[in-house]
Amino acid sequence: MEYLVALGIAFGFSFVGMLPPGMLNMTVIGLSMKKGFKVALFFAIGAAIVEFFQSLLVIKFADSAQSFLDEYELYVNWTAVVILIALGLSFLFTKQKKENIEEKKVEGNAMSALVKGITLAFANVLVYAFWLVQGIYWTQKGVLYNEWPILITFSFGIFLGSVAAYVVYILLGEKILSKFDSFARNLNKILAGIFFLLAALQLSQIIF
Repeated sequence: MEYLVALGIAFGFSFVGMLPPGMLNMTVIGLSMKKGFKVALFFAIGAAIVEFFQSLLVIKFADSAQSFLDEYELYVNWTAVVILIALGLSFLFTKQKKENIEEKKVEGNAMSALVKGITLAFANVLVYAFWLVQGIYWTQKGVLYNEWPILITFSFGIFLGSVAAYVVYILLGEKILSKFDSFARNLNKILAGIFFLLAALQLSQIIF
């Protein structure tokens, strides 16, 4: 049961974390519209493979820091509140930019798209901060602990969530582009609300 919980949590946060329009999911739309579903899916899988290992690295670090968290729990909890509020504010006030996918030049086969997905995903350094916060939070909650099976399960959930979000972009690419401004604005408000809720839960743990 604990593995299903970890898998579900990771899937959910990975899915919503990948929904804000950015370089990777805009590229997925461009590939799907120019080269079809298969090529875009291989790009998505390549990018998600990289995120699997990126997230595994940072949540392992977060788990290894548990002794530090225990010793400085109050400070860590307040830091988590500040970070979660900052993430919420960043989603609330950041305006996403619509990319001109017609100008993008893409490779014409699935394997080259896979390699391109892997390559571009390494440039997504924000993923480290995002999953470090999540790793610390879920380690404190007892969902994660220092055993490879649970950490790999969590990262596999992240992989599945990322692929699922990319598939949404592939299937709804043209509709998303046609309503980009409204989509990005409303989505950012939802994500901001999620992080504000997490901050409130963390704050309640400190107070009560």
